[in-house]
Amino acid sequence: MDKILAYTRSNQRSWDEIAPARPTQSAAFFLDGGTTLEEFEPGLLPDVTGKRMLHLACANGNDSVSWAFLGASVTGVDHSHVGIEAARALARETGADARFVVADMYELPPELRNFDVVYASWGVVCWLPDLDRWAATVRERLRPGGTFLLCEHHPVWEVLGVRTGGVEVTVDYFGRGSPTRQTYDQAKRPAGSTPETSFDAFVWPVSDVVMSLARAGLHVEEFFEAPVAEMYEGLGDAATRVPAIYVVKARRPQPPGPGPRDGRTDLGLAIS
Repeated sequence: MDKILAYTRSNQRSWDEIAPARPTQSAAFFLDGGTTLEEFEPGLLPDVTGKRMLHLACANGNDSVSWAFLGASVTGVDHSHVGIEAARALARETGADARFVVADMYELPPELRNFDVVYASWGVVCWLPDLDRWAATVRERLRPGGTFLLCEHHPVWEVLGVRTGGVEVTVDYFGRGSPTRQTYDQAKRPAGSTPETSFDAFVWPVSDVVMSLARAGLHVEEFFEAPVAEMYEGLGDAATRVPAIYVVKARRPQPPGPGPRDGRTDLGLAIS
């Protein structure tokens, strides 16, 4: 087993224990018109009706079902068996056009390809020991012309810890492939779990994320950062002056069209 898969296997075991504590919505919530998507997200993919969407690291499937209710045909993947079982139950109860597969993002089943949209959000990048390998997977699973959308917590938010009277730098913003061993918030830990439920998390600068997508051959079409005051509780007005989230929208380019016939340009010049 290579080092990357060793990290993801270890985290998978942790997340099978953590998954029951993840916040979730009932089937009634979705059937009554509710959504777990952020308000701005549907505007980034304004018409998903009939589109095939691959949702990476889908967790308990809440966002997958939200996209399905907007018209997408969604396939969600996650390495947590417990999370996927919850997602499948939600899809059955809501009748959403969503199926769910237990899979590591670095070892996706070969049949999962040619998607119109690949989507990942809110706590994905921190699980990635290798950005380039992940970005290549995103490209491989998109059809030519397909769109990738990443909505993610900003690494500045992961680095800064709000303390009484100020903030503290808790981890290295430029940590990259060096993981930090973290323990799931005890307040969110499921009843009966051991207090040592922990995982390896990675902090990647935003520039590394964007450049990994570019190296994979995706064309970045939209990128922005934004504050979310509630994510820096205790900072007061200063919370609107630091980034809390970022969004990247990229496209897999169409292959070039056929060249001039007979190896000649429109000017009649031969080309080699």
